[in-house]
Amino acid sequence: MNRFVPLNAVLLFLLAGPVHAEKADREKPIKIAAANCVMNQKTQASVCTSDVVLTQGTLSIRGDKLTVRQDEAGNQFVAGNGSPVRFRQKMDGGNEWVDAEAQRFDYDGRTGILKLLDKAWVKRGEDHIYSDVITYDLNNEAYQAQSKTEGGRVNIVINPKKAPAP
Repeated sequence: MNRFVPLNAVLLFLLAGPVHAEKADREKPIKIAAANCVMNQKTQASVCTSDVVLTQGTLSIRGDKLTVRQDEAGNQFVAGNGSPVRFRQKMDGGNEWVDAEAQRFDYDGRTGILKLLDKAWVKRGEDHIYSDVITYDLNNEAYQAQSKTEGGRVNIVINPKKAPAP
């Protein structure tokens, strides 16, 4: 039996206030550095292994293996795994960052869906969410978290916001 956290609870945690992922990042080029990369120009697919670092604006992804492809319409698809895969991205309107980890991930640029799989967590400020699967819809700025195991749990820590100093 999967346990789902109500979407509004996750939204409260991750999207409290007018803070969103750096929108300009999606318009910037993807840059990849790795020990090994194989690219097939005909299929527009690359497989990079060993200490892979992908950057796009303020977004940074580090992992053991990344597969990147682009369809004819220019949509980008990225999948990866690691021990773990690490993500970091600056939020619009300030100096706040979102950090995340998972053993695997899939990103569909056509739908804007990022799925973090296995031992996944996301941290924004002092707030955290831990789950087997965390799905983030970049277009609607909405998260969903679920456990893959019967009786499993999703854990969220929401810290009170500190009042500004007088």
